[in-house]
Amino acid sequence: MERLKQEIRDMGRTRSGESESILYAQPSEEIVVIKIRGRGNHQTSLALRKVLELTATPSRCPHYIFDLETCSTMDSTFMGVLASIGLRQLKVRGAKSVAVNMTPHVYDQLDLLGLKYVIEMRGAAPEAELKDAEREAEFTSVEPPEFNKCDRIIMMIEAHERLIDVDGKNEVKFKGVLQSLRESLKRTPSQ
Repeated sequence: MERLKQEIRDMGRTRSGESESILYAQPSEEIVVIKIRGRGNHQTSLALRKVLELTATPSRCPHYIFDLETCSTMDSTFMGVLASIGLRQLKVRGAKSVAVNMTPHVYDQLDLLGLKYVIEMRGAAPEAELKDAEREAEFTSVEPPEFNKCDRIIMMIEAHERLIDVDGKNEVKFKGVLQSLRESLKRTPSQ
């Protein structure tokens, strides 16, 4: 709970000098490779969500491959955005997204919140998919869109709700988080 309160206080602040970033490449209409560098957190969640907006439509969704080789850790908001992408792909394509090259720590984080239900978690990169995609396309760094505090809180609420959609056991884990976020939203003037 304290961690969430700190996330809310940090909203709108920039962190200079940190190497957290989201990169993506779309070698074809059907494949998007997303690299997560550093920590996946509530701030990088905005850039990750932007990749979905840039690459998918309501009726079309490419196959997403998440390369987590340089991702050190993730917070629940970031995992909620991953869940949103996984749920979207599963609904539109009938197939799971794929996460590759994760550390044991990141694997455990994803597994703990049930993302295995919407994201296929592989230890090593699928050579045919990831390596070809990397050769054929250049990666683009994604700048997170500007969000005011109210919109960020709404995004965090939606991310945590997606984690509950993925695995009902998460409702107990995030009941207090969602309550705190909703109370914070009530106190935040809409901008």
